[in-house]
Amino acid sequence: MHGSRIAIEGILWALGLLLMWRVLFRHRLWPGDRPTEYQPCISVVIPARNEEHQIGHLLCSLKGQTVKPCQVIVVDDNSSDDTGGVAREEGATVIIGEPLPEGWNGKSWACWQGACGSTGEILLFLDADTWLEAHGVERLVRLYEGLGLLTVQPYHVTEKPYEQLSAFFNIVVMAAIGAFTPLGERLQPGGAFGPCMMCNRDEYFHTGGHREVRGELLEDIPLAKLFLRHDLPVRCYAGQGVISFRMYPEGLRGLIEGWSKGMGYGAFSVNPAFSIMTAAWITGCFGAVSALIGAILSVASPAWPGLITYCSYALAIGWMLRGIGRFKWWTSALFPIPLCFFGVVVARSLLLTYFLGRVVWKGRAVSTIQHRK
Repeated sequence: MHGSRIAIEGILWALGLLLMWRVLFRHRLWPGDRPTEYQPCISVVIPARNEEHQIGHLLCSLKGQTVKPCQVIVVDDNSSDDTGGVAREEGATVIIGEPLPEGWNGKSWACWQGACGSTGEILLFLDADTWLEAHGVERLVRLYEGLGLLTVQPYHVTEKPYEQLSAFFNIVVMAAIGAFTPLGERLQPGGAFGPCMMCNRDEYFHTGGHREVRGELLEDIPLAKLFLRHDLPVRCYAGQGVISFRMYPEGLRGLIEGWSKGMGYGAFSVNPAFSIMTAAWITGCFGAVSALIGAILSVASPAWPGLITYCSYALAIGWMLRGIGRFKWWTSALFPIPLCFFGVVVARSLLLTYFLGRVVWKGRAVSTIQHRK
């Protein structure tokens, strides 16, 4: 009985490493440093709603690039703070967003307006809470080389203790895409990473871009599928050393709302095979916690199998987190805490998305009913 349980836990443990293979073993050596003659004019489009405290960091990082964008557009999406004023002070072109049309998602509407106001050959969509290293745009351009959709999950910088609770969300977002397995470069990914996407402007408008995914709760997954339907490649990378972000610095409530907004929807939107594999690995994590509890409470059975199982998962989780964010060592050592938090928030997201039909983000209520049709 114990032997079969250990074998199953071992398989699920290895499954997690398989899903994150390119992050663990290869991807920190970014393949963007090879020589290239490709020097396009880049328009950066930044959708921003109530981001006055974060957007300055991004705009300053764009000024210091080794390859400077030709145009930086900030679309002020009906902010109630001074997002537009901060952007103007940093020299960005500010577009005041038009009222949200019926049937549109707020971010998609802002991105579409920015793209329509752009002039560059290449569009680089960035979330307002991101920032780039000095060579970030150069590396993105060298890796992209003008075809399809390049999408990057930023390196997650954390500062306050509550931000450690985002650990499993980061792992799951990357694992469920399916792009980081050993065959990730040959398989079609199940989605994209919304915080950083680069594409050719002509291809963007040819596919319909954000207009074609205007009603989606999360625009990144269907946008990737849109490019694939037009036989355009989609490539996904981890952003360590190139682009970073700090998510939900405003507090625990913002963190809960932010992850609740899309986790439930995303679980059923990516490739089902990778979604199932990721869920199986999460199940293994809960099994490791159960094994530890059993080892502590049991007096009839040896404790070492449960301890080894728990420590193996803790080490693997710590290894994964090193490649995707700045997390503390004790986050992986005490992984049951962020794991249980992850489970509760995902349950909340499923409830809001598929039963109550409404989520809230940035003070805006978003109906999820249309996404269930």
